Amino acid sequence: MTPHKLIFTMQLKPATELLDGNLQLIYPDGEPIDYLATSGCAGWQQPGDEWERGKGPIPQGFDYEIPTTPYWSDTRGIEGLFFHITPDPVVSPGGRTRSEFGIHFDANVPGSAGCIVLRNFSGWKRFCERMELLARSGVEQIPLKVVYS
Repeated sequence: MTPHKLIFTMQLKPATELLDGNLQLIYPDGEPIDYLATSGCAGWQQPGDEWERGKGPIPQGFDYEIPTTPYWSDTRGIEGLFFHITPDPVVSPGGRTRSEFGIHFDANVPGSAGCIVLRNFSGWKRFCERMELLARSGVEQIPLKVVYS
């Protein structure tokens, strides 16, 4: 049986409005659960922006993982549960770094400084409940793939 996995997809393109993406939790039986999500700030979600610190979306091409157990963060824009994405930091072929990514609820100003944020609170609550159930069942980490089109 295939292990659980997460896939974040979004179409990167020039835009002034915040672009929506999709975070999909896939169970070992292949059942997918979709969540409305985004990464990056409005105006900073086009190809090449992944290495813009504090603005661009999370870079693709890394073997990311998230824990099923979050921690609490009082950081403005998070202000709640935070699933820390590793590896941390990640480095571009040109030597630029990005760090401190996570999955969290989209608090305050819409968008993120690079984290994957869930856009609606009911979806966020369901995501947290599913992660808690997975943690209780002994799943500690879930691989995360980031795919841009």
